[in-house]
Amino acid sequence: MNYKYKRGDIVIIYGPGENDGKFYEYRIAVIIDRDPYFKDYNVRFYDGTEDWILPKYIYQKI
Repeated sequence: MNYKYKRGDIVIIYGPGENDGKFYEYRIAVIIDRDPYFKDYNVRFYDGTEDWILPKYIYQKI
């Protein structure tokens, strides 16, 4: 399948995460995986934390 973001892409997150509802404001992250059912992305931030983010909160690739 062709997704907008692929594993290993570096992106900017601006929006709430789905694990605990934490709001990420212009945080840089790496795409880990995509859930084909819910269509959200699992991302890893540079501090080592991970969260699920909806695609509408993921912005440009770096």
